[in-house]
Amino acid sequence: MGERKRLLITGATGTVGVALRKHLRDRYDFRLLCHSTIPDDMDPSDELVVSDISNFEAMVEACDGVDAIAHLAIFNRWKGMTRSQLAQLTFDVDMKGTYNLFEAARINGVKTMVFASTNHVTGMNEKNGIKSHPDEPVRPDSIYGAGKAFGEALGRFYVDQYGMRVFCLRIANFNGKDEPGRFFEAGQSRWFSPRDIAQMTWRCIEAEGLDWGIFYGISNGGEEKWDLSNAKELLGFEPEDDGSLPHFQEKYGR
Repeated sequence: MGERKRLLITGATGTVGVALRKHLRDRYDFRLLCHSTIPDDMDPSDELVVSDISNFEAMVEACDGVDAIAHLAIFNRWKGMTRSQLAQLTFDVDMKGTYNLFEAARINGVKTMVFASTNHVTGMNEKNGIKSHPDEPVRPDSIYGAGKAFGEALGRFYVDQYGMRVFCLRIANFNGKDEPGRFFEAGQSRWFSPRDIAQMTWRCIEAEGLDWGIFYGISNGGEEKWDLSNAKELLGFEPEDDGSLPHFQEKYGR
């Protein structure tokens, strides 16, 4: 067996970061990037970086010596924030931080990036009852979705210009729990389970002969909203969970 890869996880204490740390620990060694909160369940082998993704020099240092990056970090939202605050921080933290991570990866020769995008990149389709496919034009429903669309475009540039491998996961509802937490009709589920997001992440990292992909981050049960076929065909992704199973419908029935 070859040497284990070291995976840098930004936003390591967020809900997605917690899921990846739990489900990918047997596969990878971790370098964890945290803004301020330090995980209380760190393994002695984990490396820790405490910094802000908007700090370019710190991101260059954080990417030194890792084999792949799962970029999850975004700025901390708070209740009651205005649209102008949301827009400003999307520009100043999320978009700037995404550039910083891509450029820091390039400088350090890190070839693989898994970018946590969002279904809101095509959110207008969902609002209009249109099924979304990864190869269709973006239709953001918010400044958040538009900011993530920027990250996807930037990733495509780094693939073509610098030979990186970039995979964008358009994550739908992620509650960090092993059940959806609400009612979904068959075909209308929005839930992405922790073990399914972990599976999609490692399949992207380990995909041979593949350097680019946009994949909808959803477990089974959402087939009428999003097209999962490319994730299944290109990655071999097979969701283990389904947010619209009858026992969930009974538990969360309206």
